[in-house]
Amino acid sequence: MEMKSLNHKSVGFLTVDVEDWFHILDDPAVPDFGQWAGLESRLQRNMELLLSLLDEYKVKATMFWLGWAAEKHPALLRRCAEAGHEIASHGYAHVLAYEAGRENFREDIRHGKKVLENITGKEVLGFRAAGFGTTADTPWLFEEIRAAGYVYDSSVFPAKRGHGGIVDFKREPHQMDTPAGSLLEIPQSVVEIYGKRVSFFGGGYLRLAPIPLIKWGISKLQESGLPLVVYVHPREVDPEHPRLPLKLHRRFKSYVNLRSTVPKLHWLCENYSFGLMKEYLENSIK
Repeated sequence: MEMKSLNHKSVGFLTVDVEDWFHILDDPAVPDFGQWAGLESRLQRNMELLLSLLDEYKVKATMFWLGWAAEKHPALLRRCAEAGHEIASHGYAHVLAYEAGRENFREDIRHGKKVLENITGKEVLGFRAAGFGTTADTPWLFEEIRAAGYVYDSSVFPAKRGHGGIVDFKREPHQMDTPAGSLLEIPQSVVEIYGKRVSFFGGGYLRLAPIPLIKWGISKLQESGLPLVVYVHPREVDPEHPRLPLKLHRRFKSYVNLRSTVPKLHWLCENYSFGLMKEYLENSIK
């Protein structure tokens, strides 16, 4: 299937993985699922800030909500939907696909979708796996996503990274044939530098990269006809959020340069326009 281009005013997608400050992966200091309810939630405060920033620039975001967070903050979820932001799924319990295994992953993503749809009353079309946790060892993942009722996915990080990542994956959005049906994949943005794929467009990558480098990377994406996919987490706009006693490398990745997130989001929203992933899906099948 031939993919259509983005709206001429849009350079890509601004996405938010809606989860709380303790939803971090790959470290023994991360609280277990059973401990989450007893921890202070800062999600309301952080999403209020993000919603205000997005409204200032009239930007609509694609928000991948964790089902557990939606159950704790149903009014906030409905507010995001009523403001025109797209509600997509981040699963229910923030599980890494390659650790959870096929059956547990299947149950998690179906439950997450059901929670969001019950609260908003609207069908959820898109999914993003926790930690971009797709690997060459999870070939079943796309079939399970499609079988769960999702019609597009944004789980692939087409480069090497700490958890997940498929180095030789296509960089452009494309339809994937699975035994459960066709699934539109919208990978995370990466650029190629001397044969190596790198990202400046989300999480710690966005926080570390100076704005001139981010701008250069966006221009390289545009030259290649690739959309920009930006991703942020609510905790990244909250430099004062509690810290977990993580291992040194994970602490650096999770907490470095948090004060740069909000200024960079202002810069992105002021200089670029963004569309919704569901709109791209609709245009791609016309």
